[in-house]
Amino acid sequence: CKTLVSQAAAGVGGLDILVNNAAQQVFRESLLEVTTEQMESTFRTNVFAMVWITKAALPHLKPGSSIICTTSINAYDPSPGILDYAMTKGAIAIFVKGLSKQLVPKGIRVNGVAPGPIWTPLQPSGGQSTEKLVNFGGDTPFGRPGQPAELAATYVLLAGNDTSFVSGEIHGVTGGHPAA
Repeated sequence: CKTLVSQAAAGVGGLDILVNNAAQQVFRESLLEVTTEQMESTFRTNVFAMVWITKAALPHLKPGSSIICTTSINAYDPSPGILDYAMTKGAIAIFVKGLSKQLVPKGIRVNGVAPGPIWTPLQPSGGQSTEKLVNFGGDTPFGRPGQPAELAATYVLLAGNDTSFVSGEIHGVTGGHPAA
């Protein structure tokens, strides 16, 4: 994480935006099927790496900078087959709110994006059951899953100066389902 951040900062001449957007999601029908190894791997990918990257980036961030973390509607409305994933997304939501309180006095904003069902490689690579994939996202008011490009404007908005008075917020992009 330290190497990643230092190479990025050197490559672009500093940092003023950090987007934390990594995830592991593994569908398991029952909590009894979730191994310790799976849970540790999910937390290392979704939570620990985010904290480590953020710690490495903080010395580079100046007033006016923005940190954006990807949480999920699962932080508020967990799907039963991805409990360890949902737990990590809840931890990310709390991280956003707590870190915002630390960094707003330094002029650094921290916000989150909480996607609903978005069609990403997480879904067909074991993130959903085969049965759920057939109708994935069909229960949204839009009747379909979102596409990754439909998240982009929210990240751009949170990174820019138009949201200079916004911090500690989680912005839902959920296909019409309430995110909180």
